[in-house]
Amino acid sequence: MNIFKKEKRAILGLSLGHFSIDLYAALLVPLYPIITTKLGINLASISAIIALGHLVSSMMQPFFGFIADKLKHRTFMVWGLIFSSIFIPLAVKAPSVALFLACLLLGMIGNAFFHPQVSSLVKDFNKNNPDLSRDMGIFLGLGTIGYAIGPYISTSIFNKFGENAFLYLSLIGIITAIFIYFFVPKKPPKEAQNKGNFFKIMFEILKDKACMFLTFISTVKSAVSISFGTYIPFLLKNQGFSLDEIGIIVTLFFISGGMATIFSSKIEKKIGAKGVIILSFLTILPLILGFLYSLNFNKILACLLFILTGFFILLSVGVILVQAQIAVPKHTGVVSGVMQGFSWGLGAMFLAPLGVIGQNFGVDKILVLMATMAFVVGLLSIKTKLIK
Repeated sequence: MNIFKKEKRAILGLSLGHFSIDLYAALLVPLYPIITTKLGINLASISAIIALGHLVSSMMQPFFGFIADKLKHRTFMVWGLIFSSIFIPLAVKAPSVALFLACLLLGMIGNAFFHPQVSSLVKDFNKNNPDLSRDMGIFLGLGTIGYAIGPYISTSIFNKFGENAFLYLSLIGIITAIFIYFFVPKKPPKEAQNKGNFFKIMFEILKDKACMFLTFISTVKSAVSISFGTYIPFLLKNQGFSLDEIGIIVTLFFISGGMATIFSSKIEKKIGAKGVIILSFLTILPLILGFLYSLNFNKILACLLFILTGFFILLSVGVILVQAQIAVPKHTGVVSGVMQGFSWGLGAMFLAPLGVIGQNFGVDKILVLMATMAFVVGLLSIKTKLIK
């Protein structure tokens, strides 16, 4: 197999860019407890700030996908990565809540530029390719692995060199953006798009029953993923884990999820798209209950169960996205923005009330609540006829 064939080169370059930008998206995750102390705010306040950052970025993704569908060039792919690589590291050094929020928002907007266009390009370069699910899984999986490595990199750099060293991390993203600009082929011609404004296209997407259901389950999946990634550092810190240990555990949690995304197409061939979704959502609750129970007497077992939970949380990501692109094939950029951005933003809105719950009742209650919500979605998925 020649990786320098046009289509293969595109998938390789797009996946590399996805790995890089999601690495930046996760840099702050294990540092939230430290940033909270530095800025002099509480868990509820940092939760609201993080939720706002996700919300602004994610809600813009469908609109950026709408623009990307009409563009003949790859502007968002390059500038999205550059924005994230500059402003996310700057957020670590922010001396005030206002500057932290500004850097977070600008970094997350870069993320919003990037994702709809590149997700659409993966499908465009795989036109009539029966291996679309496999290639989409590789693309999404490498992004998740990048997200997984981010916490380990940030804790290692923070412990060894301090917050000033974070500025040098920007070079990785800038160099990667330049590389993929020359490595990824120009956009292939697309089939004619339906005419209409952004809101008309969004209505067309969301009135499709299958796409609406996929948006709903993607929102719950996003809420579970975000809440687990955000609050587990607080729980582990309270349990006496060091910053390095927290970084490693969060990294392995998302690496496990990345591997699930990469191999989800193989599982899909055996049990179908609906089977993958059901398996993904029903397993989270028993695993998280086992994690919390074993945390009291066997922390190694607890960590292994939490890492395994990451596998099942992200197992259905690629399947959900491909099913949505198949349901509305003429607007893949907007659909990708809805599944990866809009639903992520809706999921992030859970953080504000969850922060209040964690502040008053404990972080463990957050994990149980979100895992229970996922379990209910799994039961609903069994009954639905919208996905085969």
